[in-house]
Amino acid sequence: MNQLKFTVDPAKCIRCGACIRDCAPAILKFGVSGFPELIEGEASSCTKCQHCLAVCPEAAVSIFGREPGASLPVERRMDSDRLLSLIAGRRSFRSYRRENLDRDILEKLLSMLAWVPTGVNSHSLDFSVVSDLSVMDEIRSYVNSRILEMMKFDPPPAAVKGLMRYRRQILEGRDVIFRGAPHMIVVSAKEDSPCPAIDPMIALSYFELYAQSLGVGTVWCGLAMGMLLLFPELRTRIGIPEGWRPGYVMLFGPTDLRYPRATQPEAARIHFVK
Repeated sequence: MNQLKFTVDPAKCIRCGACIRDCAPAILKFGVSGFPELIEGEASSCTKCQHCLAVCPEAAVSIFGREPGASLPVERRMDSDRLLSLIAGRRSFRSYRRENLDRDILEKLLSMLAWVPTGVNSHSLDFSVVSDLSVMDEIRSYVNSRILEMMKFDPPPAAVKGLMRYRRQILEGRDVIFRGAPHMIVVSAKEDSPCPAIDPMIALSYFELYAQSLGVGTVWCGLAMGMLLLFPELRTRIGIPEGWRPGYVMLFGPTDLRYPRATQPEAARIHFVK
């Protein structure tokens, strides 16, 4: 039985073998008909990468019931200078407008997450998204009040010693931890997935660049990540499933900040292996 629903349209296939060569688990071959087919008994080795569908120059390959005509076309001839400008101009934003993102922009951002790469193509990621300012304010209020309570102890608990340098700002009511952001995304990975420590970082890197291309500010937030580790009930509040562990946190939202130029960093430390 063709469990993967792998099919080849003989009217379109030019028998170039691109799908066979690009199949990482090597489960495709030329059949007696001369067209690509699954090797019997190898379906369980499929990593579900859909490379066979993506690489076919004639849109002849279908898998999992996905038709190539429904795929987003890929344009490789992009302006590399503009892409470098986006990377060089990436900044951490710590000032946001107190309003929700435009719904269409938010949906664009979240739809992009389906394409982020993961180890062994496992896609064992869970995205907890705070999409409404009122919910973010509730989380912000809870965390800040808990931190203030803990700071009153003398000496303060070890868990908040690292925050004591922000004590004055926190006492003044400044949102040091969440930076006034209206939105937050927490990426968690399944504990038994192939790359639970790395996959969330890759996902947020893609999210950050796409967000900033849309004019949305972002910031990697180690303090918010620390709060997830300090307060288990916060992980429950944002719906991180059992058996999954938070990888990292990013704050994001609309901002009036604009950076008209990139910084001038020191050259990266690079050495060539001989």
